[in-house]
Amino acid sequence: MKLELAEPIGILAEGDISTLKIICTDIRFQIGEILIIKPQSIDKMFLFRVMNYENILRNIQDMGTIAAKFLRNRDAYIARVESEKLVRVHGLLMGYSDYDVDKEKWIFKKPRTLPPHFSEVYRGSESPDALKKLLQGELGTDIEIGQLLIGTSTLDIPIKIDIDSLPMHVQVAGTTGAGKSFFMLTFITSALRNNLENYVLQKDLNKNVSVFMVDVHDEYMNGLQFEDKKKGIMDIANAVRKGGNEHYNAIFGDKFYLTRDLESVNVEMQRFSKPIRFRRSDLTVSDVTSVMYVSDQMSGFMNIVRASKQNWITEIENAGEDETRGFAKGTVSAVKRRLYPIINSQIFKDDKVSDLAEIVYNLECGHFYNFNTALLSSTEQFVVITMVARTLFALRQALMSSTKWSQFKEQLKSRLPHEIASEFLGESANSAYSIKDLYTVGKEGSDYRLKNIKALPTVMLTVEEAPSILGSQMSKEGNIFIDISRQGRKFGIGLLLITQNISSMESLILANTNTELNMMLGNEIEIRQAIMNASNNITGYENEFKVLSRGEAILTNSLKNIPLPVKVSNVPIYIEKQLPFFTDPHKVLNVVKTKRETAEVPIL
Repeated sequence: MKLELAEPIGILAEGDISTLKIICTDIRFQIGEILIIKPQSIDKMFLFRVMNYENILRNIQDMGTIAAKFLRNRDAYIARVESEKLVRVHGLLMGYSDYDVDKEKWIFKKPRTLPPHFSEVYRGSESPDALKKLLQGELGTDIEIGQLLIGTSTLDIPIKIDIDSLPMHVQVAGTTGAGKSFFMLTFITSALRNNLENYVLQKDLNKNVSVFMVDVHDEYMNGLQFEDKKKGIMDIANAVRKGGNEHYNAIFGDKFYLTRDLESVNVEMQRFSKPIRFRRSDLTVSDVTSVMYVSDQMSGFMNIVRASKQNWITEIENAGEDETRGFAKGTVSAVKRRLYPIINSQIFKDDKVSDLAEIVYNLECGHFYNFNTALLSSTEQFVVITMVARTLFALRQALMSSTKWSQFKEQLKSRLPHEIASEFLGESANSAYSIKDLYTVGKEGSDYRLKNIKALPTVMLTVEEAPSILGSQMSKEGNIFIDISRQGRKFGIGLLLITQNISSMESLILANTNTELNMMLGNEIEIRQAIMNASNNITGYENEFKVLSRGEAILTNSLKNIPLPVKVSNVPIYIEKQLPFFTDPHKVLNVVKTKRETAEVPIL
């Protein structure tokens, strides 16, 4: 297939399988540029990444002599030297693309062969259509995060993350002001668009991405600002509501903004907001030990109390000085101090009301939640995330290990606290949702058949300030995040890890993270850690990390062949462009609106 290329700017001089040298007449270069190398004799098209370059003069060896002559008689000498100017470009051979006649597209491959001597070189930024075709399989297909970055130029080539990559976990790293929040809000917007588009086109639920988003600074809901524009999730929700409740319920469910106090939320946001409450009995000991340090004796005491009392936290709170169950009084006192943030919490109550089942049920429906933690302590925030993650993981474990509803019920009762398990199964007076409606596909005798776990949506759980609970000092025994990092792909659950310090993260978590978006990093230590942890080989990218600006990043993915430079979208502008779709997706997609059958959810 013939590609439309601009004028050549240079010729390949020499190199090996990893690095090349190119001589160019066009002296305008930037670190990170992508060049296209077109051989005359073969059909392969090679891509080359600029990592360094130097100014040279043809036929003249000593630049110092030339500089001295310029100093003494610049005007007389400049005309002669101008025609001798060249640039020697050093960089990495990214790979090559072959055209597949059967698939009618270019297939990119890792470098296993070199381009021939004296192949012509073209600037990728001057041939964006050709570059997009050559990189087609590397650009992603589902969740948009930004555009392809070449040097300091942003091309109109969207970069996306495949849904298949999400359960293999995503790490976003960058120093303060690097643009992590812009990435997160772009990710949310694109995921919501993906889910609404799937609903309109009547695609299967497994094409959806559920997101439990932690909003530490309460900025995603209200919006982020760029220049004179400010847009956020509330703008999207309002746009969707203009199109009708059907579309709103398809991607948001009911109240998707979770907060501690409804009174702290402005009136406009209250219609989307829900004050969250959980039972103390919803918690397990591992929820606590996963987010704070406890000794073996303290853990043992908590486990013994929980073995005899479902409401183990209240039991410990009310225990007298002599009720030590064979442990030292100092151990019991230390446990009470550790549990104080939960005992004193306004969201963990000693009553029968809990929002946990509703939240997890809606995530299983492909919905979105914005969890505002601005009014919560770090302990409360991390315990909630851990509890939601563990509960969801237990549900999907029980589903995968069962073929009939009766088996699933027994599995779930053995994996979850009694009250929350009963709510999911529709056996509690507090049951508002029955997971049976989502997990069964038909009756078989007196029992019900279960869905394949692959029919469910991918669920992404955000962990902000990830080293706080996923650092090198984290407890590994019974830690749900270790289990999800290892088995998330099998169960369709992914972690979205946000950090400023990769070097502080637990190595087990990093080893199981297969998509990395590394932005502007704080120092050499973080750069080395990013290079070492990357899912693609980015050895030699040290210089590029040093010149990254706000919103610029290097994306690596184990399912792709090469790292890609990305400019994260200016999110207010990106959201503004998407609002017509959220208001009337049928019009934007140019599809006829049809009546869709909806299944009622039984309120048991």
